[in-house]
Amino acid sequence: MIQSPSFMNSSALTTRSPGPRLRSTATRAWVALILMLSVLCSNAQQQFGGQGAARGARGGGNTSASGRMYPGNGQVGEALISSDPESRRLIVITDDETSQYISQVITNLDRPKPQVLIKVVFLEVTHNDGSDIGVEGSIRKKLEGSTFGSASNLLGLATAGGLPVPPGAGLYQILGNDFQATLRAIASAGRTEVLSRPSVLTRHNQPATIMVGETLPFITNVRFDDNGNQINTVQYQDIGIILRVTPFIMPDGLVEMIVSPEISNLTEKTVTIGTGVTAPVIAKRSADTVVMTPDGQTVVIGGLMQNSKTRSTSKIPLLGDIPLLGMAFQRRIKSDAKTELLIFLTPHVVKEPNQLAGLTSREKGEVELAPKAFTEQELNKFVDGLPMKEPESSASKLKSKKGNMRPSDSRR
Repeated sequence: MIQSPSFMNSSALTTRSPGPRLRSTATRAWVALILMLSVLCSNAQQQFGGQGAARGARGGGNTSASGRMYPGNGQVGEALISSDPESRRLIVITDDETSQYISQVITNLDRPKPQVLIKVVFLEVTHNDGSDIGVEGSIRKKLEGSTFGSASNLLGLATAGGLPVPPGAGLYQILGNDFQATLRAIASAGRTEVLSRPSVLTRHNQPATIMVGETLPFITNVRFDDNGNQINTVQYQDIGIILRVTPFIMPDGLVEMIVSPEISNLTEKTVTIGTGVTAPVIAKRSADTVVMTPDGQTVVIGGLMQNSKTRSTSKIPLLGDIPLLGMAFQRRIKSDAKTELLIFLTPHVVKEPNQLAGLTSREKGEVELAPKAFTEQELNKFVDGLPMKEPESSASKLKSKKGNMRPSDSRR
């Protein structure tokens, strides 16, 4: 929408005399490119003082596309200022000297506000303290018409269902051939996962929201009408990663940000809402904080912890039920995981709109959207090894043409 570097177009429209108080008057119009027209008109009126009578009652006022009422014509001091929201023009009727002052005021007011490009990285660090020790297996042998156990594929081994069963196999043969066991002892230290890395561009003192997830419906209330029909009240809620941030650009080059991160997910727990209606429990981690960092520097927000404990035991049918000895045929899993969410924020101040092109080029250079399967050196090496097709001489072409002639053609 920006049409000129001066951010303002000024043109003389018509010349008329609104009254005896104004001399050498002319009507001039300025196009509001950055500010809202109501804000620009109000600030211009305040600069020239006066409480001129508003004529919105007679003119009915002007309404913008958003339905907001703008003030009607008002006379302020030695200038008559009115606005036209449809064309975003500020119309002023005044003399030439006052027109120069108004032009300077509007030019100073209607400037583009600096913007902030905020790069965000959601990093989840999981600290595991668990163990997985025991024996896991399955028995394919049918006993009294029932099948016990289930075949499994552990560490690339064949399933028990694919093992041959010799005729007349007894218990020993079941242990030797029909039984597949894996002895495992696993201790994992931890892992790091990048959940999301979005970027958002917003103006100074304007809130921005980043949402990576889903909007799911939930039943919040159940009631019945006079006929006994069940009526559910459904509300939609965002589940996933949500970040609300409002940046403020300080005069000394610092960027202050009001940050409200939130991460939520569905759990296996449910609560009863009504007869036969349950709703899942949502696990949520959130924080509200204010941070300040220099332009281009990264600030980290952490401490959003979540603990989870898992205990499970599985056993081999029959053998796992033997007192004392059955513990050798059981598998016990213990997992204590602590998950911490780290949020990295890097603000970049964009003072002029033309700086966005440079930031876009830098982003494209840092992010490789489609990594190459082969390097250029490897590709050239592969191409050089291909056989080259030699150009055919005129004699070989003539010989090939004669060889392709049909017998009837040769007799002719």
